[in-house]
Amino acid sequence: MSVLRQLYSLIISDILTTIISLLIGYVVYKLAKFYYQYYSLPPGPFPLPFIGNLLTFRTQQHWDYIMRKLAKKYGPIFTVYLGNSPQIMITDPVIAREAFNKSNFAGRAETYFAKLIGDGVVMADYGPNWVARRNVAHAAVKKYSNNERLVNVVVDCVDKTVETMLKTVGPNKPIEPSNYIYLTFLNILANSAFNENYNIDDLEFKKFKYVLKDFIYESGILMAFWEYSKIIQWINYKMFQKLIKALDEVREIIIKKLKNHYKDYDPNIERDLCDTLIAAKNNALLREEEEEGEEGSKQSLASYLSDDKLGLAVFDIFFAGTDTSYNTFQWLLLFLANDLMVQKKLRKEILDKIGDRLPTHDDRHRCHYVMAFISETLRFRNVLPIGVVRKAIVNSKIGNYTIPKNMLVFVYQGFILRNNSNKYWTNANQFIPERFLDSDNHYMITRLQQSAFIPFGVGRRVCLGEKLAIADLFLVLIRFLQSTQNYDIVLDSHPGLDADPNNSDLISPNSYTIMFKSK
Repeated sequence: MSVLRQLYSLIISDILTTIISLLIGYVVYKLAKFYYQYYSLPPGPFPLPFIGNLLTFRTQQHWDYIMRKLAKKYGPIFTVYLGNSPQIMITDPVIAREAFNKSNFAGRAETYFAKLIGDGVVMADYGPNWVARRNVAHAAVKKYSNNERLVNVVVDCVDKTVETMLKTVGPNKPIEPSNYIYLTFLNILANSAFNENYNIDDLEFKKFKYVLKDFIYESGILMAFWEYSKIIQWINYKMFQKLIKALDEVREIIIKKLKNHYKDYDPNIERDLCDTLIAAKNNALLREEEEEGEEGSKQSLASYLSDDKLGLAVFDIFFAGTDTSYNTFQWLLLFLANDLMVQKKLRKEILDKIGDRLPTHDDRHRCHYVMAFISETLRFRNVLPIGVVRKAIVNSKIGNYTIPKNMLVFVYQGFILRNNSNKYWTNANQFIPERFLDSDNHYMITRLQQSAFIPFGVGRRVCLGEKLAIADLFLVLIRFLQSTQNYDIVLDSHPGLDADPNNSDLISPNSYTIMFKSK
């Protein structure tokens, strides 16, 4: 019996030894594979298994500040690991244009947040479905951004906002402008998209605002880690589920609004962006029918352009457009309130070129300093400094490096826009609108600046709403200054011009208050 026990013990011991050896071998294999990849990719800070370079960002400073230091240290192409996932960063505009003008880097990562948001246009992976929806959405946004109706929408929203600020708080008293500005841009997009206005107490407004703005502050930096750690998702389970529910509700609201447009749709009248999208969809289907004459192909395109998918495109415009435009205008307002000389130049040009009449789209060709001021703000405080992630859809080259298929790649446009050590910008860390004016004080982007002025990204997946964003910012700024012509907009208090370190998503200013000071 003792012999059997000894034999049993030996067998158990051998099994345990084998299991432990296999586990050690597996860990060694994974570590070797992990670090082989590290040494084969562009240089970057040394990553640790499982957490990558996350400890590098364990600081009170904004993550963009840390990233800028890494860019200066490692050069035009470097790698950062978030968890076990390497992210390639490009900090040279020439390399960025060369890489991203090709379809090789037109993919989107199949991330968890991409699945949450949906595959409308912005987060959809490269393929015929994305091409079809991108073409339709781009045509609709481009057309609507020059629509005269947009002028009336902006004027109504801005006038209402300024009137509310003055009635609620009054002149010569501190005003926290953040929520007012947000309501303005959300209403502009809501009115532009489906011809509706919101008040600050409306339930739908609160739902949109929570998903697009409040949740980012509620979750803080943890939101950035959810993508790379199921454990953190589990720890924050209640908050995570709250976001999923809110996103689902907002998506359903927008898709329902698009579908309701068919009830009284008139191809001769374009009331809003939903109508423009429907018209662009119908034109695309008609062109395909004329060119192909194949029922199967037509059905395929129709499936790519289903109302549910086009509804997600409207959601994309909301999701990407509201927060970025809102944050950019917060910077615009902060800069003009911080420097009364800049504000006086803006007001004088508006008075000379426009006067009291409503602004038009053509005024962009007359108001050179206003356009220079907007451009410098987009350069100096680019609110989405690393843009949206791209994915290599095939094995490709960037510079001298081979980038494997499915590798994630970013253009670090925030660094490119403020790189003091290259040929594109002089005094890059100073706010100088005049850099966008020529010797005749006409707005211009020189050939050198054009290759480095990329506030909306570069290449095949440049920002869908670029033209609409510029139109909105221009019209809102003009009307805001016209509506406050009897006042100087001055800062009551602010903690400086650095970015808010608590915003893990965008580059936004710290909270500040202004006053409408009677002249």
